[in-house]
Amino acid sequence: MSETDSAPFDGAVDDPILQLQWEYIREAPERLAELRKDLAAFRVGEPDALDSLKRRFHKLAGSGGSYGLPRVTEIARAAEQRILTPPRPTPQDADLFEQAITDLKDAFDASSVMAGMPSPESRLPGFGYRAILLMGPGPLRNEIERSLGEVGFVVAIHESEVDPWSVPPTERPDLVVIGTDLGENPLALARYWAAATPDRPRAVVLADPAERYDRLRTAAAGVDAVFGPATLPRGLAQYARALATIGAPPAHVVVVEDDPSQAQLFATWLGQINARVSICGSAQVARDTLLNETPDLVLLDVDLPDVDGFALARLMRQDPRLALVPVVFLTARQTVADELEGLRAGGDDFLAKPVERSHLVQVVLTRTERGRRIRELVHRDGLTGVLNHATLMAELDHAIAFASRHGEPVCFLMCDLDHFKRINDSHGHLVGDQVLMHVARVFRGCVRGSDLLGRYGGEEFGIILRRCPPANGKAIAEKLRKALEESPMQTRGGPDVSIRVSIGVATYPGSGQTAGDVATAADQALYRAKSAGRNRVEMG
Repeated sequence: MSETDSAPFDGAVDDPILQLQWEYIREAPERLAELRKDLAAFRVGEPDALDSLKRRFHKLAGSGGSYGLPRVTEIARAAEQRILTPPRPTPQDADLFEQAITDLKDAFDASSVMAGMPSPESRLPGFGYRAILLMGPGPLRNEIERSLGEVGFVVAIHESEVDPWSVPPTERPDLVVIGTDLGENPLALARYWAAATPDRPRAVVLADPAERYDRLRTAAAGVDAVFGPATLPRGLAQYARALATIGAPPAHVVVVEDDPSQAQLFATWLGQINARVSICGSAQVARDTLLNETPDLVLLDVDLPDVDGFALARLMRQDPRLALVPVVFLTARQTVADELEGLRAGGDDFLAKPVERSHLVQVVLTRTERGRRIRELVHRDGLTGVLNHATLMAELDHAIAFASRHGEPVCFLMCDLDHFKRINDSHGHLVGDQVLMHVARVFRGCVRGSDLLGRYGGEEFGIILRRCPPANGKAIAEKLRKALEESPMQTRGGPDVSIRVSIGVATYPGSGQTAGDVATAADQALYRAKSAGRNRVEMG
């Protein structure tokens, strides 16, 4: 790797020619956005759109060569010549220009790598927690705005149609909610927002309280989800929270590749999309890494020095923590027999060597996001967004196994809300659900990012505290109890709901040697806390 590749990005470079090239490449997203806007107008038959496309391709054909990007010139000039050569293109030829724009993006990306230019964070894919709500005024819109705000989204409201290309790049939304009361054809607007471009929002959803539209029609328009009267606004808020959880952290990719130069090249490419990369040169090193970490994706070479990649994939699929982690094989083998072997071993995709950068990056982004979606559905409680019971217990088992190998303490807290039935009876089950969500938010704010919070069942929560001695576990339990006592849940138009909690604390190795032993000890300590008068902490 050159000095330019490894240096932190500060927006400047010593070489004036290289600085000009970097500035030109940084302007590429805006240039491509202009092309896509003209292309969208051309598709619907606007009369001046094709001439505008021609002018933009002409400018890129000239400027690409001037700034040392010959591939940009080649692609733009070919697109311009197609427009100039009879017969004149029609909207049915729009896919040709869509491909040219895609090729231009790949050319700019490749040039940025060749120029040693890191990608600035503002261009990185991921969540900024922005939502655009396109809907007429009314109580439902107010409820949707409030519920999206509660799960961490900044919401911009529009009462009329908004052209996707009119939104500045720094304000691109992660979620677009389109009400079926908006305009004459909300599906046409959804189709514009859902167009397969690099700037597409993570999700485009339809709020359809009157159930006007057939689900097949909405899917054909590119809509990711439809929420009807039974799922508005709560179901939409849960969906948004899941999206935020999926997209918030950078992807963690384990690269298992015995060729150091290849592994470093992949790490450089993935680093430019803000991925965190762990490089393993053998199956054994990868196995040790996977014992301690749960990545978003494993990029796995088939030919390794100790065992083949298929064996490592089979081993991963035997571990409940890793069973749903996407595995993408890297291989020079391209026979059907090899692909069948990889599929049987649990692989999700194959990339043939030599790997093309844009293909690798897109596979990683797509597989990572889809894998996170699946794991959210399987491992998370649908109401609170914390781990469900089965996953919490699996994580406790893993934490204790890890602590046993490394001689570290673990604490497990079992928390039960006091008089929760009284809350349901007095305020209704909807408020009871809001209380559970409120408790999850308070608890999240009181523990470390490495600690694991789950819903044990009903109104009970469990918390796994890694590297935590017993005294610290009890102190954290008291902190949780006090934080909840000082944070009543505010209801709209009604009295605040006071919440109390009793907590049982168990430890490894003091309370037992297995996850079952520790969980039982925490449950018994919780029973003693409640028997002693509730709103207490007891050690197991």
